[in-house]
Amino acid sequence: MDTEFTFPQQEFDDRIARARTALEGTELDAFLVFSTESEPAGVRYFSDYWPSFETAGVLIPREGDAALIIGPESLTYASARTRIPTVIQTMDFRESSQPDYPGSSHPGWKAILSRFGVKKLGITGFHMFPYTIMTNIASALGGMENIVNADALLRPVTIKKSALERECLRRSAKISEKGFEAILRSIRPGMTEAELCGIATAAMLANGAEATGYPVWCCSGPNSDQAISRPSLRRVREGEIIHFSIGAKLCGYSTSIGRPVVLGRCPEETRKFMQVGLDALNMTFDVMRAGTPAAEAAKKVHDFIRAKGYGDAILYGPAHGCGQME
Repeated sequence: MDTEFTFPQQEFDDRIARARTALEGTELDAFLVFSTESEPAGVRYFSDYWPSFETAGVLIPREGDAALIIGPESLTYASARTRIPTVIQTMDFRESSQPDYPGSSHPGWKAILSRFGVKKLGITGFHMFPYTIMTNIASALGGMENIVNADALLRPVTIKKSALERECLRRSAKISEKGFEAILRSIRPGMTEAELCGIATAAMLANGAEATGYPVWCCSGPNSDQAISRPSLRRVREGEIIHFSIGAKLCGYSTSIGRPVVLGRCPEETRKFMQVGLDALNMTFDVMRAGTPAAEAAKKVHDFIRAKGYGDAILYGPAHGCGQME
């Protein structure tokens, strides 16, 4: 499968320029975009770097070069991946076991923020930012009042996808389809949920995915009512719902396919239930149009499901966005 794809440097330069524009009209001197290994979207968006074990941030000042800030162990890896030439190591972004690294001379926040002329800082990824690190930054800036939750300020920069981002998502979706196709070719009664997820993962990696978009899952039988889950060693059986959520990650962008499967004869009540789900999906396609409030679209789909007698099965909205997170 032809999935070779990469973003040019200009795409990352444009993203940082748009973030600087978002700083205009605020009292902030810089954004600090924070990410972790499991929630890498912010840092990946601006730098193409995906932290491993350690955490990371991208500092975007009003003027001058942006900087990728990493922990003490990742310099070689980060230098090979980043699209931001300036890379700074700091102890606060080390792994969670907090090793001492005797003799380390990496700068603290006072030195880093002074270097970039930062007196008031907007942090994104705010609700997952470690409190201990935030207090260190507050101390360097002279108080917590000099730190602002900037998620809402930066979100308009990332929410609208460029032509290249849309193309990346299309390719990711094609790879995700390969994962689901591999399951349909291979699935048999007696296979474990984990085994089936392994088949999908192998197919996606063989067709160009850099990783899965999230921990893919298979939930069968009594596990099929779990909207968010992980595969177990339970063996799938005929006549039960086997739910799959499968997604490929390509250049940091993830798509997702969620589908139910029944092996052998499908019980009539199960068939009716899944038909309502399929009809609700097709209705979602019809009502989601530019300019339509998301709440209005969700209400129409939910009203349809309730009218069919399955309101107790509604967990949340009928769709969600896609991009650098599932």
